[in-house]
Amino acid sequence: MLTVAARNRCHLCVAMHTATLTRLGTAADLIAALRDGTELPEPRLAALRRFTVAVLDHAGDVPDDELTAFLDAGYRPRHALDVVLGVGTYTISTLANRLTRAPLDPPLTAYAWGPAL
Repeated sequence: MLTVAARNRCHLCVAMHTATLTRLGTAADLIAALRDGTELPEPRLAALRRFTVAVLDHAGDVPDDELTAFLDAGYRPRHALDVVLGVGTYTISTLANRLTRAPLDPPLTAYAWGPAL
């Protein structure tokens, strides 16, 4: 979700998911990499993000080599469909937040984000 939020430049979703990951004890370097698009430290997570970005970039028409790389990372075809479902659903939220210029709730301001993408 954080990958989609960052790619769609949704300030509210990036802050919200950063706060959630922080609360869950996720490593700060992993959160930073998800927010700014730099390389992820774990290969399987990196493959998931690359596939998610490919779904976004190709409107679901992911090239065969990118789908193969996703599957070679240990994912199954049903996981590819899960990503498509997540991208579709989450895109609605990110675009609606941007359209309405949804404000950050005060507890989220500590996690504010200025998109660099």
